[in-house]
Amino acid sequence: MAGDDLPALALRLLERLPPPGPVIAPELLVPGALPDLVDALCRPETPAHPALLGSLVLKYAHAYVHPERLGEDVSLVDLTDLAGRFLQRRGGSPLLAGQNALRRLLLHHGFALQMLLDLPKTVHLLTALLAAKPDVSSGFLGLDCGAGTGILLLGAYLLARRNGVDAPIMIGFEVLPQVAARADALLTSLGVGRVRQADATRPETYAALPDGPVTCLANETLPSAGRRLYKEPFPAISAALFAALGSRLSRTVFLPEAVWASDRSGRDWRRLAPENAFAGDAGIQAKPLRLAFMRDVELAGQRLPVERVGEGLAWLVAEPWREALCRRW
Repeated sequence: MAGDDLPALALRLLERLPPPGPVIAPELLVPGALPDLVDALCRPETPAHPALLGSLVLKYAHAYVHPERLGEDVSLVDLTDLAGRFLQRRGGSPLLAGQNALRRLLLHHGFALQMLLDLPKTVHLLTALLAAKPDVSSGFLGLDCGAGTGILLLGAYLLARRNGVDAPIMIGFEVLPQVAARADALLTSLGVGRVRQADATRPETYAALPDGPVTCLANETLPSAGRRLYKEPFPAISAALFAALGSRLSRTVFLPEAVWASDRSGRDWRRLAPENAFAGDAGIQAKPLRLAFMRDVELAGQRLPVERVGEGLAWLVAEPWREALCRRW
């Protein structure tokens, strides 16, 4: 056996097949290329039903990884292959054989794609966003702080268009250069907006924004249930936003609308909302906010534990794929 065959043989020992069957049921996939689905959802008369939003998210994920195929009506086979390659990006899979550049891309963008490909939670967030009633009397300025792939910036764009604003200003901030560049290229190609490589926890990041009120702002940089808030930058981003923008946020639609945190025992609770700059009161025995534990969120007027976001939409993902793919929080 040739010595240079050993690395390849070793990698094969790690290979695993993805879950069986398609990632979603065939009847749930709405036909059309990604730009077609975006155009349809821009029209207020198009119901933003979960299957359409799930199809949008899957095709957005495919375009994020394969931007050269943006204009194609991507098949369910190709969408399933993408999900399988993503799940096996570390250990390997026959689907990734000889595709080292693709494997590196999936590894380098893994966190952002994980946020996107948990369809039940992402569709729940988009549904809550599209249910908002923004004040568009001064136009529409939408922000996404910690933009990742930019899917929530796209959701805010759809909100603007469905409320009669033809040319909203959409800006995302993402700290990872490779993620920001890829999201910016895709959203620019779709005519949605821009993603800047910037640290959203720094007040100076917001210095060059256009004038006027912020209409919609997404910041879902939240840890999983039961983890301390400092695990993600949500408190630091909120502090920077309100320090930099102040009264410009008085009529803003926020996603999430509020966050609930508590002490370890769950006896002392703190509601983080726009009226307190998402900082809460002086509860939790006056400990710093970053030490509080993540508990609940408010979406479309409903409070629920963060781990239950998307719970009612689990049917969007085929059962064999759910445990592996649905890991946003």
